[in-house]
Amino acid sequence: MITIIDYGSGNLRSVQRSLQRFYPDVIISNEKHKIKGALGIVLPGVGAFGDAVQELRKKDLFELLKQIIPKTPTLGICLGLQLLFSKSEESPGFEGLGIIPGSVKKLSFTGMIRVPHTGWNRVISIKEPYFSGFAYFNHTYYCDAADKTSMIAFTLHGIKFGVIFKYGTILAIQFHPEKSKTLGESILKYWVESLKDKV
Repeated sequence: MITIIDYGSGNLRSVQRSLQRFYPDVIISNEKHKIKGALGIVLPGVGAFGDAVQELRKKDLFELLKQIIPKTPTLGICLGLQLLFSKSEESPGFEGLGIIPGSVKKLSFTGMIRVPHTGWNRVISIKEPYFSGFAYFNHTYYCDAADKTSMIAFTLHGIKFGVIFKYGTILAIQFHPEKSKTLGESILKYWVESLKDKV
């Protein structure tokens, strides 16, 4: 069973349908036993960092995720990636899950560079597993990992920043895989296949 964490943020059904192309047993839940019992968990999300932290705490999931993500294969998507970091410039005073060391910073508006970063952009792979191609983005903030070896792919939008991270049990991406066609499908398939190896 793969459990997509339902804390009121993200287009969960589209992520579920995309994953079910490769693995049939994908559920959406915020029930603790269904999260604890999952073969892999998906942390999705759209919206503001602080709001998401509040929702996770309200549903009594924040501390649970801090405990189980380091031991459970986890796919972070968009805001879900950002929540894995310690803090975000978007929401000063809110503590993230802090599983990936580093912070979330705001992209700068300069000249021709538009913020938010919305639309298609090239993803450039730098280490295994190799994922390159075009992905669909919609974000204003980016992740700055303290451990640069955790970044396995980047994009360019005014600056170079990581968009795919691999850290311990985590594979996490800044873009929307369900909207990113070939690249998105290859990442979801890779992640699901990695779970099957653990059965």
